[in-house]
Formats: sequence, C-alpha cells, structure tokens
Amino acid sequence: MSNMKKLLRCCLWAVCFLLFHFQVFGQTVTVSGTVSSAEDGGTLPGASILVKGTTRGVTTDVDGNYQIQAEKGEILVFSFIGMIAQEREIGGQNTINVALEGEAKSLDEVVVVGYGTQKRSDLTGAVSTVDTEVLESRPITDVGRGLQGTTPGLTITTPSGQIGQNPSIRLRGMTGTLSNSGGAQPLILVDNVEVPNLQMINPEDIESISVLKDAASASIYGSRGAWGVILITTKTGKKGEAPKVNYSNNFSWATPTKTPVIASAAEGAEMAFSALQRTNPSTNVFGVVGMYFDEEGIQKMREWEQQYGGQDLGNEMVMGRDFEIRDGRLFFYRPWDAGEMFMRDWTPQQKHDVSVAGGSEKTTYRLGVGYLGQNGVLKVNPDEFNRYSLDLSVNTSVTDWMDVRGKVLYSRTKFTRPFYYSSETYDPWYYLFRWPKTYPYGTYEGYPFRSAVTEVSQAKMNEETTSLSRINLGTTIRPVEGLSIDANYTFDSNNFHDHRTGGVVSAYNFWATGADLQYAPYSSASYNRVEYRSSWSNRNVGKLFATYEKSAGDHEMKFMAGGDIEAYEYWYQSSQRRDLMDLDRGELDLASGDQFVDGSRNQWSTMGVFGRINYNYMQKYFLEVNGRYDGSSRLSPTDRWAFFPSMSAGYVITEEPFMESVTNVMSFMKLRASWGAIGNQNAYLSDIYRIMNSYSSGWLVGSDNQLTFGTPGALPSSLTWETVTTLDFGFDSRFFQDKLGVTFDWYRRTTSDMHSAGAVLPASYGTSATKQNLGELETTGWELAVDYSHSFSNGFNLNATAMLSDFKERITEFADNTSIYSNRKGRVLGEIWGYETDRLFTNDDFVQDANGELITENGKYVPKEGIPSQSLYESGWFFYGPGDVKYKDLNGDGEITYGSNTVEDHGDLKVIGNSTPRYQYGFRLGGDYKGIDFSFFIQGVGKRDYWANGPLFVPGYRPGEAWFAHQQDYWTPENPDAFYPRPTDAGQSSNSRNFLRQTRYLLDMSYMRMKNITIGYSLPQSVIGKLNIDKVRVYFSGENLFEFDNLDLPIDPEVDYTSSGLNDSNTFGRVYPYSRNLSFGLQVTL
Repeated sequence: MSNMKKLLRCCLWAVCFLLFHFQVFGQTVTVSGTVSSAEDGGTLPGASILVKGTTRGVTTDVDGNYQIQAEKGEILVFSFIGMIAQEREIGGQNTINVALEGEAKSLDEVVVVGYGTQKRSDLTGAVSTVDTEVLESRPITDVGRGLQGTTPGLTITTPSGQIGQNPSIRLRGMTGTLSNSGGAQPLILVDNVEVPNLQMINPEDIESISVLKDAASASIYGSRGAWGVILITTKTGKKGEAPKVNYSNNFSWATPTKTPVIASAAEGAEMAFSALQRTNPSTNVFGVVGMYFDEEGIQKMREWEQQYGGQDLGNEMVMGRDFEIRDGRLFFYRPWDAGEMFMRDWTPQQKHDVSVAGGSEKTTYRLGVGYLGQNGVLKVNPDEFNRYSLDLSVNTSVTDWMDVRGKVLYSRTKFTRPFYYSSETYDPWYYLFRWPKTYPYGTYEGYPFRSAVTEVSQAKMNEETTSLSRINLGTTIRPVEGLSIDANYTFDSNNFHDHRTGGVVSAYNFWATGADLQYAPYSSASYNRVEYRSSWSNRNVGKLFATYEKSAGDHEMKFMAGGDIEAYEYWYQSSQRRDLMDLDRGELDLASGDQFVDGSRNQWSTMGVFGRINYNYMQKYFLEVNGRYDGSSRLSPTDRWAFFPSMSAGYVITEEPFMESVTNVMSFMKLRASWGAIGNQNAYLSDIYRIMNSYSSGWLVGSDNQLTFGTPGALPSSLTWETVTTLDFGFDSRFFQDKLGVTFDWYRRTTSDMHSAGAVLPASYGTSATKQNLGELETTGWELAVDYSHSFSNGFNLNATAMLSDFKERITEFADNTSIYSNRKGRVLGEIWGYETDRLFTNDDFVQDANGELITENGKYVPKEGIPSQSLYESGWFFYGPGDVKYKDLNGDGEITYGSNTVEDHGDLKVIGNSTPRYQYGFRLGGDYKGIDFSFFIQGVGKRDYWANGPLFVPGYRPGEAWFAHQQDYWTPENPDAFYPRPTDAGQSSNSRNFLRQTRYLLDMSYMRMKNITIGYSLPQSVIGKLNIDKVRVYFSGENLFEFDNLDLPIDPEVDYTSSGLNDSNTFGRVYPYSRNLSFGLQVTL
C-alpha cells in the first residue's frame, strides 16, 4: 500500500509540474519591432523572422517592421539575405529590435581544410572556397562544370558536349609532370574519400567545397594530393532543427551551339574541281565513294536548287530529278541538310531532388534523393543519360564525450546510345560532316542509301551503367577538454558495365557497287556481335587522427597527428562473340561465331603518418608546420617510403597599432608565405614490375586463335618518388568595412626527379630503357580573386566576384635533346613552332614576259629577285604561284627552311603561339530585392592558340570530300584579298604546302562566354507562412547563351581539342556539340 501511495504522489507531482510548465510556456505574446542594418541603420524590408524549430514566421514590411505571435521561452531567428542571422529569446518584452550585420564579415567563416577546419582569418596556405549557395541557385547537372570560373587556378575542360561526360579538372597547370601522372589533376575527395567521377555526385547534396592549392595546404594528404586537393563535404542535419523537407526541380531544353556548315552543292563541287585540276589540269570528272561530279552535274545542281529549293519533297528520292546514272556512274543533284536529319533542334532535360533533414539535441539526420534525366541531340535512336542518387547521413551523441556517425552514398548512371558501327575508327559525327552537300541521305524505292543516318537508325540501343556505393562509419571521442580523437572507415565500390549489341546494316552500298543499286547488308562481319565490358574497383580507407587545442593568454596552439591507409583493387574483363543468331537479342549464348576474351587486374596501397602544428600569437602572427611520412606500393621496394615536410606563415599587418588610422579603409590585411614538398606516386606499374602482355595474333592454327606475348621491360635499379615542391606568396585583404575583398597569390611549383626514359639503347637489347628519376618541370603562375557585397538601406543587396589567373610550364632540366619538337631543357609546354606568314603571292612576285604572262621553268613559276625561295616545299605537280601562301624569310638567307629543327638551327621557324589556356577569368554579378533575385556569370580564356588538323581546318585536305561554307572566301584572280589561298590538294596533311604551321591560320581559341543568367522570385513569407511553408522560389535560367570569339571556323572554342583523339584528321571540329540551355525550376522548403 505504501508503494501505491508513493506512486500516486509522484504522478500528482508530475501533473502539477506539467500544468505549471504549460502555464509558463503556453502564454502567447505578440512581439513586434524593427529589423535594420547595423552598418547604416537603414531598415530592411523583406527580412525573415522565424520561430526556431517551427515553420511559423513572418517578414518585415516596406519599413522594416514586423509583428509575430509566439510563446514565452521560444527563440526568434532574424535573417536577411547577405547578412548574419541573429537569435533572440522571448522573455517578458513585447518589443525586439534587431540590427543585422552583413555577411561580408567573413573572416570568422569556418573553412574545411585537411583533417579539420580553420577560421578564414587564420589560414596561412593557399585555400579557396566555392560559394555553394551560388551553385544551388544555378541549374547545373554536374559539379565539375559548376566549378568552372569559380576558383582562380582551376581549369575545367570537356572534350565534347556529350551528355554524361566527365569534365577534365586541372589545378595550377595542365601537365604537372612529364611522366604518367594524369596531368596536374587534383585529388577530389567527398567526405575525405576519393571519388573517381564527379558525375556521380549530386550537386544538391553538397554543403561546402574547399580547394587546397599549395603544398602547405595539401601535403597532409600525401602523395595523392601532389597537384592539390578539392574537398567536398556533403550536407547533414542540424541539431535542434525541426524536420525540413526540400524539393527542387528543373526543366530545361538544350540546342547545339555550333556545328559545321557544308558549302552549297555547286560551290562545294567547284572548289573541289579547282583543287583537283591544279593537280591534273585535264580533270573533268572525279568521284568519291561511288558518287561522281562533272560540269554537267554542277549545272544540274544549280537547276535543282532553282526549281525545288525550299520545298518539302520528303525523303524519297526520284531518279532523274534528284540523281541519275550517266555512263555507268552515279550523279547526285539534290542537296541534303545532314545535321537537320541527324539532330534535334531542342532536346529536353529534367532534374528532381528531394531531401528531409533535422535533428534533436543529440541526433541529426538527412536523407536526399535525386534524379537527372538528359536527352541527347540524336533525332534517330536518341541517346539518353540518367542519374539516380541517394545520400543518407546519421550523427548521434552517445554521451557527452562520444559521437558516432554513419553515411551512405549511392549513385547510379545509365547512358543509352545506339551502337556505333565505326566506333573502332570514327564515329557518326565524323561521317555526318564528311561528305558533300549532295550525299544521298534519302531513300530510293523505300530503301536508304549508305550513310551515318542509316547506320544509327538501324543500330541496336546499347547501355553503359556505372554505380558508386559507399559506406562510411566514424566516431569522435573527447576524453579530456581540448582533445578530440577521430576514427573513420570507408568502403567504396565503383562498378562499370557496358553491353554492346551490333548487328547488320542494309542499304544501297554505292560505295562498293556504284551505279548497280542493290539493297543488301554491307556492314563488316566484325560488327555482327555481342560484347560485354565490365570493371570493378574496391577501395578501403581507414583514417585515425587526434587534435588537441590549447590557449594561454595571447597564445593559441593546435596539434594534430594521425595516420591513414588506403587499399585499392581494380578488375577489368571483356567478352565478345560474333554471328548473332537473333539480332534482337544480344547475348553470348545466342551467338555462334568466334569468341574473344580479355581481362586485367591491378592493385596498390598507400600508407602514411602525418602531423600538423598551428600556432597563433595575438591573432597577428600565424605559423603552420606539416609533416608526412608516406609509403606507396607503386614504387620500387627499396624506395617506397619518404618524408615530405611543409610550412606556412601569416602576418596580419592590420593588427599593428600603426595601421589603426587606415582601418576604416583597409579593415584587414594578411601577408602569407608557404613552402612544401609532396611526393607523386603515380607511376606505370610496368616501370617497376616485369609484365608480359598477351595479344591476339589474329592467326588461326586449326580453329585456335594464337596468342603472342610481349617482351617484359627492364627494371630500374631504383625508381623513387617524384617530388613536387611549391613556393607560394600571397595576401588576403578586405576594405571598406569588409565589403571589398582582394586575394592574390604568386606560386612556383617544381616537379623534380621526374620519371623519364633513360639512355637510348640499341634494338639488340630487346626492350626499351628503364625509367629513371630525371628531369625537372617548373610551373609559375599567379591568381587574383576579388569579391564585393553591399546591402542598401532600401533592401537591395548586391554582390560580385571576379577571378583571373595565369600560369606557364617550363622544363628546367632534362636529358640532352635539342629538337624543337621534343622535350628539352628550356622548352615551354604547349609552344607551337611555325612560320610567320607574309601574305598571299601575287603576279608581281614572279617573272613575267613582255605581255605580262608568267614565265615558267620546268613547269614552275620563277620568283623575282629578292623573293625568298620556297622550293623546299615544292614537289611533283605542286609549285608556288599567285594565290599561294608566302612565308617570311626571318634569317635573311633567301630561302624558307626549317634548318635542322633544333634550338640552335631552326631556320625561319619561330614560336608562333601556345596551346596552353592563359588568363582564365570569371565574373559574377548578383543581387536581390524584395524577393526578386538575379545573377549572371561570364567565363572565358584570354589567350590560347591552336594548330588544328583535318578538312574543317585545311581546305582541300581531301578534295573530293566536303568543303565548308567558311572556306568559300578563297583566292581567285577576281578575289585577290581572300582569306584562304588558292584551292589545292593538301595531300591529307595539316603541315605542308599552303598550310605549313604559320601565323595566318593559327587558331585563336580565346573566348568570353555568357555562362549563365538566372532570374528568380521568392514568394513573401507573409503569404507562404500561413501554409507552413518556409520557402517557395521559381526561377528562369539560361546556360551558355552566347559567346565572343575570334574564330572563322564553326567550332566551339571551349572544346578541349588537345584531348586524346580530338585533333586527328577525322574528328577535329566534328564532335558531339556543346549545347545552350534554357530552363525554369521550382524550389520549395517545408
């Protein structure tokens, strides 16, 4: 009974407590006041006042006044775009006035650095951050392209506009080292673990992005961070925050930026005749792949255009109208727009993202899912790219001194496209713009002619899928005050699968049969196949480190020490079988022909221990020292371990008493200096292991395909780390009460002990020379970043950022070599050697008879005295005459020569340009007023040269194939001031006759592009607050809207034609086009 009484007594006390609690905290009061700017005292219309932990809120009126009902003890959160939010607890007062400070006071901003965080004011290394709010307001589909133009020193390029393509990212240079290092590609970490492809990361899941540029900042990551580090941190929930649901979408339409324009039918044929008749003046008919041209045909092309031009005649071709057979030859007269038949004008894309996040006082959570769907430009059998992503994180405080966390990341992409019948050599984009205007893309008696459109329309759809799965577990322990211990483990799996099904293409193969039109299969037997290609990679990463912070008066110190280990495994295999039994079912067991298999496997691991000491005295003097002892399995067993130190220092000069008089103008100035060394371990495995590669010989003995084995390479006695050393000087400054910020860095990065080929050995040795630690590459550059923000008293907020950077890479040490086209000491990477163009030859440059006719000797025109001879480049039928290119005789010896192609003797050659992108810049201006926001972003390259290749660049590269509209300004006696020379057969060369490398036709690839314009509107809180909605924003946006460049060719200057395979004669200028995008979207927060 006594126990029952105690229980009743406890229940009574609990009820009394609850009633008292509700009486105290259940009292609703009306709070009012004014929200103003702390800077100038002006009121802030449209400021948000939200009851913390709820969705109840209001906004200020045009005079900055507000009124809200809340309960005593609740907390009001005051916020305004561009300003720092403030919190106020409701007590007994009914009036709360708040003055908000601008976010331009960013010196206290916490920046993510290697294994920790630091205040921006404390940084001594070269570290940049990306404003992720700006990225969120812009409808980007992948993080890589979103980073373009946001950070000085960061170079983002893509080889084409193909959907789903991963961009190339370089930091402070393009090359980095001359060995196999993948160029100056930074280590990209998401939550401190590497990701192989930024396409796998949903931009909506990103919380922050930091770019560690110098060795002092990146050395803590060791050999993997030799070229800098991009740290991406994903979003998590926040403690004490009520659940928030975010939904955003974007619907866009894309159209190609630039595509080649083929010359009209008659004009293209006339240019071809001009070139071919120069080779053989008696030429009156010529043919290419079974189609023929003559003067009668050119006339009929003109007649066809006059009679039928502009009419919709459908795709069916009529014998006698559109083409005919004369003397057993096919002549086509009807022009076709190949691009119109192959590509859509506008293609749809869509993106959807949903997330829910929140937390209690101990546990936080966030779940985000996303979908991206992109359609390509193909009109027949359209290509498509889809990405599905999931990001889940849970953090909880088990005790006051221990936190545990878990994160799951999953991303899957699927790229669907038609089988490329010519994928081994070319692709449809090459064939599409390869032939003259009259190439037959239509049908005859219902059947198609052989063409790229025919092949793509009959191709089977193939799939490439990529998936990334990641699990991260971690804990933080705080055993004593100031000490924290972090342990993390990550398992990462990346899988790729490609299923290809070919088949048979049927058409009128006039390439082979000419005028004997027979509808029949023509594709190579090798394309009648099914093929699987798969790769798997697993990554296990463990990290353990401890951080201890201690303050004593004006002294602040932070110590960090730890270690990490990473193990990576990779498998690849492919299988193929030919002769499909069922063309609609591409499976290995449904094919009956020859079988082919291939595969490989490799693995490597790294291990390191590291430490860092940060010292700060009076917030004026800063010092940071890093050290890392690194080991890598990719190097020789005796040279796998090395120690790499770094250090940096900072001096805040505005903390000095003598600077007080200027602090109203210069509010902050910090001078920085850093030095550090990092090892680069990205070597070929064949450099340190004996590998015998096997190859299919293609020879059959009986029914067996014979294998051959390559000779294993010689191994070096020692091959150790390449060492990347960076020296950096810079300053961070802010002016006018922190409204204006200027950051500048100058750096010199030296890559020494590069893995380079040793001495040249005789062929009798049986293999190539071993790699040795030889050579040195120096990258020198500078970076400038400027930002400005201001909040006006009328509620208008303005912000702007600008960046400009430049670098140059030079070989400072190398093996003896003096060739101007090879790596050598003193060579500037990217340099282009060529002739300086004088002009086009005229009749006055050659000897004439009394009647003004040109005199010839042995079939060649005779230059007048004083005109340098260019006979070195004359051969056979080709000799220079009026309308050809005249080069300058720079050394004055009367001849145009290249000497011995060495630095000491290069004849009349000189450095005429450089393919390295110079003076890269970006500028963004944004603002908002009463719910309306806008921004525009400009990005470009100030200087970049390029010497290209192929028919789009060289008129007459293959005279019988397509001539292009931009090439019609060519020399004739009636057009002596033309841009292009007299047509000639270039002999499939981009470095001969009239197109020797020279200044006249060197491409200027500089450009300025309007990268993005976005206009948005956020509904007022007074409207959506009644519906318990935090935010509703609608926006309209345009991407790659227009550009300014100096190109005469219809190519996009942003395409990276230096990428592998993009400057050969077939693909230059004929790749998957870049696109312009128009879009609208919605963002909602509940």
